[in-house]
Amino acid sequence: MKLKIVTQNVMCWETDGGEHPKRRERMKRLFSRLDPDLIGAQEVTDRWRDYLEEDLPGYGSVFRFRGKDDHEATPLYYKKDRFEAVDEGVFWLSETPEVESRGPGAGCLRTAIWAVLREKASGETILFVNTHLDHRSNEARILGARLLRDVITSRCDMPAVLTGDFNDTSFSEAIETVKEFMNDSRLVSKETSEANTHSSKYGEAADASIDYVFVRGLAPVRYSVEKECDGPYAQSDHYAVFVEAETRE
Repeated sequence: MKLKIVTQNVMCWETDGGEHPKRRERMKRLFSRLDPDLIGAQEVTDRWRDYLEEDLPGYGSVFRFRGKDDHEATPLYYKKDRFEAVDEGVFWLSETPEVESRGPGAGCLRTAIWAVLREKASGETILFVNTHLDHRSNEARILGARLLRDVITSRCDMPAVLTGDFNDTSFSEAIETVKEFMNDSRLVSKETSEANTHSSKYGEAADASIDYVFVRGLAPVRYSVEKECDGPYAQSDHYAVFVEAETRE
């Protein structure tokens, strides 16, 4: 099985001077150019849900807002001519993951959305998980990483992909926790880049790497950080992480 994987935070907050229609077009061009099999998206509001549904017609999705009164989500998308979702779910990154709740000290509700995808041609299955860890609380990020470990390692019979905005840099406790059971594609790919993924202010150069594609049971062969620009302005305040990987023999 060969996969092309993208994680992309779409930037829900209107800190772009009302440029979201232009960013939508850049996002559409980016996905068309990369042609991913799997997409993990973060900060998807009602507006961006509509954009992505219209601009990704060849993709199925697993979508759930993170709260009854909180219209932001971390949905995942997959090529529906290639895969079918045979199981799916959501859990909150908190001490009570089965119900809507916040992690300790978290600035907002945080979720992880997952699906077991079956490749129609081969019958092979893969676990795909997408998340967004908290921006405020280190304790909540660590707890989130441990919950991801518990869910992903419980399905050790299939390869796994974990995408997301982790709001943390390499060698933090949360990232090191994830690296105990998955590989960071940037560190193990045959071809890789060192580019940052996030800018502290929209329109400025990226100054931190906080977006990740982790894999288990897959061999990454290419890792890159991708942006789609018109002049100085990119598709988001986050650049996309793009990974090509293949099933280990």
